[in-house]
Amino acid sequence: MNILLINYMETTAAGGINKTVREIARHLAERNHSVIVLQPNVSNFLSEETYDGFKILRVKSRFGNYFYDFSPEIFFFLIKNIKRLNPDIIHVHGYHTLFSPEVIFILKNVLKVNVPIVFTCHYDPLNRNTLAGKLFGNFYNKFIGAKILKSTSQIVSVSNYEANNINNILKCENIIVIPHGVDLIDISKSKKKKDFIKLLYVGYLLDYKGVQYIIGSLHELIYLHKIQNVRLTIVGEGQYKKNLLIYSKRLKVDDYIEWKPFLPSSKVMQEMKNADIFLLLSKSEGYGIVVAEALAMGTPAIVTNGTALEEFTKEQGCVGVDFPPKLEEVAELILNIHDNGLYVGPFSNKIRTWDQVAEEYERTYLRLK
Repeated sequence: MNILLINYMETTAAGGINKTVREIARHLAERNHSVIVLQPNVSNFLSEETYDGFKILRVKSRFGNYFYDFSPEIFFFLIKNIKRLNPDIIHVHGYHTLFSPEVIFILKNVLKVNVPIVFTCHYDPLNRNTLAGKLFGNFYNKFIGAKILKSTSQIVSVSNYEANNINNILKCENIIVIPHGVDLIDISKSKKKKDFIKLLYVGYLLDYKGVQYIIGSLHELIYLHKIQNVRLTIVGEGQYKKNLLIYSKRLKVDDYIEWKPFLPSSKVMQEMKNADIFLLLSKSEGYGIVVAEALAMGTPAIVTNGTALEEFTKEQGCVGVDFPPKLEEVAELILNIHDNGLYVGPFSNKIRTWDQVAEEYERTYLRLK
């Protein structure tokens, strides 16, 4: 089967392709499918290369950075190359820029391709932080989003929370839920009680991610509960880091925090394996893949209720607190988990390997084809 994966974004990971699409592409290629990933070329990578058994094609746009990734160049690329690509299935990823609706409009209304189109939204209504972003989002939802989604053969959500948001806001019911995967499941951990408490956060450093609440809870542990043998490792980068550094110094907990930049996947997994407790106290998440990865490494997690993160609290080893979290409640949870232990696993299908996720996508493609 010829599979064309169209990705709305690029990252510096693995040659400029984000992990979700990369893992789906890699595992589908291992299952003997011909896989091509088409994406923008914001960072001036090679326009074409082969990676992990699949091909990556990148299209440079002169205007994408200024117009929410709208790309006249992708129009001419598809006009010229769609017959050569010859896809049996087209799987488009990403709702929040103009790249994906532009591609779907070209395929359906200009080229009139008679090929099933699957659309994975990666949608979270709360992740537009700026006023301009919110105004654009409302306009996008009303005049572009719903029309584009209704023209696809299948909508895929990564969580029930995301699926409900899509249905409520965009009035689309043709939705199935396929959660993200993890690289490895290894819940074996030393059962020996440790005197030292190792806390961990991994992710972007943004206001809505709630890292400030983790730092505040660390302060409660140190100064209210008189716990000195505690360390918090924060892995990630983002525009809110400066605020967090100032906040940690003001609370006099900066000596208890180790800051690390984004790390390769193998090193992130090792950080998760070594941690005693993983925390994600976010205001909003469409999925929260780092929680799945931490649990898969046998590390208990504390998350916030109310969004997709609450779904993880149904898994053994994950507990939830309401948002905004009460710092004392989080501190007491940390102490309770450390002192009494919290067994992690076995899991439902929400936490499974990428190979199992790719197999479900494969079944979806075959059903549509």
